[in-house]
This record gives sequence, C-alpha cells and structure tokens, in this order.
Amino acid sequence: MTGRRLGPWLLPIVLRAGPVYRRTLGRRIRIVAVVGSVGKTTTMRTVSAALGVRVRRPALLNQNSPTGVSRALLSARPWQHHAVVEAGIDGPGQMRRHAARMRPNIVVVTAIARDHWQSLPTIEITRDEKADMVRALPPTAVVVLNADDPNVRWIGTQTRARVVLVGEAEDADVRATEVELDWPRGMRFIAHVGGDAHRVRVQLLGRHMVFPALAAIAVAQIESIPLDSVVTALASVEPTPGRMQTLVLANGAVVIRDDFKGTTDALSAALDTLASTPARRRIAVLGGISETTGRDDYRAAGRRTGAVVDRAIFVGTSTEAQLYRAGAVSAGLARDRIDHVHHANEAVELLREELTEGDVVLIRGRWQQALGRVGLALADRNVQCRADPCPMKRMLCDICPMLELPFTGLPGGAHPD
Repeated sequence: MTGRRLGPWLLPIVLRAGPVYRRTLGRRIRIVAVVGSVGKTTTMRTVSAALGVRVRRPALLNQNSPTGVSRALLSARPWQHHAVVEAGIDGPGQMRRHAARMRPNIVVVTAIARDHWQSLPTIEITRDEKADMVRALPPTAVVVLNADDPNVRWIGTQTRARVVLVGEAEDADVRATEVELDWPRGMRFIAHVGGDAHRVRVQLLGRHMVFPALAAIAVAQIESIPLDSVVTALASVEPTPGRMQTLVLANGAVVIRDDFKGTTDALSAALDTLASTPARRRIAVLGGISETTGRDDYRAAGRRTGAVVDRAIFVGTSTEAQLYRAGAVSAGLARDRIDHVHHANEAVELLREELTEGDVVLIRGRWQQALGRVGLALADRNVQCRADPCPMKRMLCDICPMLELPFTGLPGGAHPD
C-alpha cells in the first residue's frame, strides 16, 4: 500500500483505519517515531536497517503526512517486532494528532530548523509543536535526542520518558568521535556506546548525516540488538535519493544531489560538506528557497555559496538570481563565474560542456523545480522532461514515468519570469 497513490475517496478511510489498527491488531508492535525538521527519512531508513525492518525505496518525496503515517501503520504486520514511522507537520496541532495515532514506544528527534514559516513562524513555536510527540509518552517509553542541537535538547525537558542523548557532544550517551569524510563513499567515525567503541562506515555523506547512524545505534541498544550486526547493517544503507546522494560521472566528476528540500538550514549543511571535499573545482547549482522569509534569505544564501564555490549556476526567476548573485559577489565570487538559467535542462547543457575529473557539483532547489533531472542527465539518463513547475506531486525524478518521455509541452512549462 505504501508505494501507491490513493484515490481521494480512500484518504479519510485510511486516515481513520491507521489508529484503529494500531490499537487492535498492531498493539504489540513496537513503534519508533521519527520527528524533526530535517533528516527524518534518512533516520527512518537507518533505524529500520538496525532493527531489521524492510524499507521500500521511496516513491514520493514526502510520506510523513497524516495519511502517510496511517498508511505506514497499516503496512506493519501484527507479527512484526518493530515498525519505524516518520511524522512531519506543517502547522499547529498536527504533531499531537500524530502522537495519538502512533502511540510510539520510542521517539527519535533529529533537528529543529527553520521550516514552514507561514504556519510555524519561530524556532520556539516549531520546537514546541514537535515536542507534542514526546509529551504524551509514558515513563516506560524512550526519547532519542540530538545532543548537538540545543532546541532538541529542550524537547527532552518536556517528557516523562527516558532520554538518550546522541551526537558529538561530550555528554552524549551514544557519541561519535574522529568523524571523517570518506570521499566520495560517505563518512567514517568511532561510535562510543556504554564504554565500548565501534568503528562505523556509512554511505551517507556529510557530518550532519552522522546523526542518523548514531540514532540507529541508540535504538538498537535500547532494543537489545547486538551492535556488531547494527554496524554491518548501517554500512549497507544507501543515501536517500535526493538527500546528499553522490553520483560519480563517467568523466570523473562527482555530483551531490541534495535537491529534495530547498531550505536555508539544509543548504548550509550541504555547503559545509561541499567545502570539505577534495575537489579541483566546487560548483553549486541552486534553485529557489523553500519557505523563504524574504529577499535577505537569497542574499545570505548567495554569500554563503560564494564563500565556498568556484562556480555557481542559479536556476529560477531573474529576481531570485539577482539576489543570489549579489550575495555571491559580495563574498568574493567573480561575476564571470556565475550564470543564471530558467530551467534544469539549461543547467545540464552548461555543465556538460565544462565538467572534468575532479569537479564536484552540488545540486539544490525546491522540489517543484525537479532539479534531480540535472544530476540524472549528467549521469547519462535520457532525461526528456521539461515540466516547470513539476506536476507530479513530489514524485522522485528517478522513478517518474515522465522523465524519459518526449517533451510535448506541458501546462506550466513557461519560463517562471
């Protein structure tokens, strides 16, 4: 059921059926809920791997809505020991309802970041809404918190459940040290658990991707699963499509696809990773910012980008590109190293002419722009789609049926200016 779209008439039925199933046939399943502003899907996948729970390749970019949560509950079989479910919100009151639906035994909180500003206008409001998942927990439950995020630590003050801290902080119960980039394969670090040390290698790229692995180790420890088997399982977890996913091209260049979510906080983490790569040239392909609070967001993103990259291509409207450009130039990036294009296919043509071995390209943007097409085309997929904005309701470009169809002109395909 999780891999298909539902007809509108089925949605309310599924929404009601999930909680009923959890209270009846699914009452013995131990539910791990994953919440936070960023990193939920990857953390859901690492925790699932650690617990031996099969996770299907995601068909859609967002499956953590109320209906998605109910579908995930219904997909768990009564004889399963565990199920791992991510829960997202975009407005007040939703997390409280998620908590009532799921009745989790363990909650993992990834990070609190700037997101959904129209409905959750401050970090304090955002963290308070996320905390509703842990407020209802009994003392027998466990909350796994990101020790390196002060707003996540605050959430730990809002629960009666046992709190387990994970991260690089010295007081973390599950701690990572000697964190290193294993380019372009992923990351490596030493995980310290209960006095023991375990060497861990993951295919997940970026320092911010260490948390999903640590969270999986913490959950496994809580559930009395041998850590040697967990370390092996984590090494097999591939990057989530569109989330710091590396593609090594035939010419030796490397593409980092981070095109799922165009928020400013996620951009900063991606640029930090790009800055640490041993690249001949660092190139950024940036689309629009999701949930922007104004023009200053674009200028700030441009400044941050200009301080890291040797080349920038901005995809979108002329207004957005001008703001990006102003910020990048102020940070020292030469004007002749900056281009503006309207569509993904134009960025592909620019890059095809110039990419060589040693170049690293970071691709980011709003899901509506479907900038995943840039990476896929450079990796020799026969990308024909020119839709802008994307009409496929958050479907991954990788499996979209329109990706390789001849372009015949779609509604909304005009330039965004």
